[in-house]
Formats: sequence, structure tokens, C-alpha cells
Amino acid sequence: MKFVTAALAALLPLSACSEAEAPQDGPIKTVASQPKITPAIPVSVKEARRGPVDLTPYVGKYPFDVVNGHRFLDHPAVKAAVAAAVPDAKARAGIAFADRSLGIPIVRVAGGRILIWGGEWRAEDRYNWAVIIAPDGSKPEVCIYDAGDYDADLQSSSWYTPGQPAVMKQGTCPSTAEDYPLADIAAG
Repeated sequence: MKFVTAALAALLPLSACSEAEAPQDGPIKTVASQPKITPAIPVSVKEARRGPVDLTPYVGKYPFDVVNGHRFLDHPAVKAAVAAAVPDAKARAGIAFADRSLGIPIVRVAGGRILIWGGEWRAEDRYNWAVIIAPDGSKPEVCIYDAGDYDADLQSSSWYTPGQPAVMKQGTCPSTAEDYPLADIAAG
């Protein structure tokens, strides 16, 4: 009898385990007080290092001035935005500040965006460019004016935005807030 009692005592805890693992009818309900946990782990190391972008400290500075360790065009957000807007590497290569390039102070334009302008040394009336971008590095527009490709009587520039084909607009690239935005070329 002692043997049977000892065997039943040993099987009793095991029977409780099997009841806990039995499948339930219907969906499992979560307790309202349990918070949903979402991982806060960055997708990549690059994302982890990148904080919020603020390009406003560049306003009033020259394009070749260093602000927070970068010239404007060297800022990672600006480089990425320009690359997205101008996928052609050859066209994009002209948007740079090489030695003896011309530049004027960076300004704010309509909508709070930032405009940077540059031109070829002693030939800014023949070749110039502009980048218009939101202070957070979004919504880039890139203008490239190359008079060598056009009739001198018809001044028009190429405008690039991400995911869109280039658009021709009247005039050279804007260099001041008053010059932006340019008028579209009117057909007819």
C-alpha cells in the first residue's frame, strides 16, 4: 500500500503539467496591462550613428565653410540627396567646390528650404549649379546650367528631383532667394 501511495504521489505533479500544456479553445488573449514591446535596435550601424539632420547652421555661411565637421556638399545627408536627385555621375560631378570655384553665402528660400549656389571660376555665366534642400535633408532639387550646350539666346537650366526625369526651366540656376523658383519653359 505504501508503494501505491508513493506512486500516486509521484504521478500527481506530472498530471498537472499535462493539463497546463493542453491546447486552449479559441485565440489567446493578452492581458491589457502588458505593454507591447517593439525593438529599438537600429536597422544598421550607419543608421545608429546618424542623428537628426539640421542643415540650418549653414545658412549665411559660404559653401566651402566647415560647419560641424563638414562642408555643405560633404554633409552625408546632402550627398545622399544630391545622388538621389542626379543619378548620372557625370552630371553630378560638376556639383562641387574645387579650388577657385565661386560661391556665395547659403540662403533660405520659399518654404524654409536652403539654397546653395556655385559657379565655375571666371565662367559662372557659362556654368553654374544650385542645390535647394529642406533643412532636414529631404526634398532636394538640383539645378545645372551649362551654356555650352545651348544657344546663348535661350538660357535654360536642367532641374533634377529624385525619381523624376530632368526638367528644363528658363534661366540660369538661382543664386538668391528672389531668383527661386524659376519659371517653367512655356511652349508655343
